Amino acid sequence: MNKIIENPDTILEDMVEGYLVLNQGRIRPICDESGQPIKGALTKVHGRNKVSIVIGGGAGNEPWCLEYVGKGMADAVVSGNVYMAPPAFSLLEAGKGIYHEKGILFVGTNHMGDLLNFELVGELLATDPKERIETECVFVNDDVVSDEKPERRRGIAGIFYAVKMAGAASEKGLDLAECKRITQKAIDRTRTMTVTTSAGVMPSNGIPMADLPDGYVEYGMGFNGEPGIRREKLPAASVMTEYMLETLMEDLKLRKEEELAVLISGLGGSSRLELLIVVQQVSKWLRHRQIPVFRIEQADIFCPQETGGFSVTVLALDEELKPYFLHPAEIDRYHRE
Repeated sequence: MNKIIENPDTILEDMVEGYLVLNQGRIRPICDESGQPIKGALTKVHGRNKVSIVIGGGAGNEPWCLEYVGKGMADAVVSGNVYMAPPAFSLLEAGKGIYHEKGILFVGTNHMGDLLNFELVGELLATDPKERIETECVFVNDDVVSDEKPERRRGIAGIFYAVKMAGAASEKGLDLAECKRITQKAIDRTRTMTVTTSAGVMPSNGIPMADLPDGYVEYGMGFNGEPGIRREKLPAASVMTEYMLETLMEDLKLRKEEELAVLISGLGGSSRLELLIVVQQVSKWLRHRQIPVFRIEQADIFCPQETGGFSVTVLALDEELKPYFLHPAEIDRYHRE
């Protein structure tokens, strides 16, 4: 596939510069102590007197993570190069360069590089004799088919709801410990599953990240092309959604006091027409089984480079979590008033 880039070595810098052009007066670079912009690090122009929510991950899945900074969402982001964890040094300098008097909650996905760098930086900020910044970390592990053990699962589109809940908790004035508790509670009740209809491509060279023949789909393929759990000939939308929802609900085990929030996210290569049909089939399946639904949403919020297909994320909401879910949020791909 032909890809539109300027230079394979400056993809991140070029993308960030374009994003800043579109968000003048709202988003700004984070600078280090010498006043130099930190690569891939951005924050809101107008900070607030609250816990700061900082996110990070590799580029290539936009709008995650670059475009999750906004009202009711993250306060700052550090993006790594394409499909690479954000560097620890950049995270460290960004933590010092934003408002941090009430502490920082780092929210990331459960991938080794992200986990190690976030936790290392959290410790360095907390123990720095000059800064002494209070920090906490949470990691999203919503990919139900990536491992039988939850603590080893990957983080994928469920990161959106985690950031949204963290942002809401922070804007409601909760302290760092409570922001972490609410966010972790939401993470613990979030599950995601994907189906891929065509493999994504590397932006640097246009080469597919996996081999998936035309006319086939694969369930559970990782966003970097990691093998999934099942491949079959392209079925009807109802067949795909039934298999995915059965898998999700069996793992989630909805409690009687909970209602379901559902997020269908295209992976970047499927049309709005297709995704609305998915919404229809998801709604039918849930309604037929009388599963209590609080909201069904469709927003393309985790898109690995023209990958065809979609993900379904389910979040079990109790009365404590609902106000945070309903809190206003605004980024380019998502609006809740």
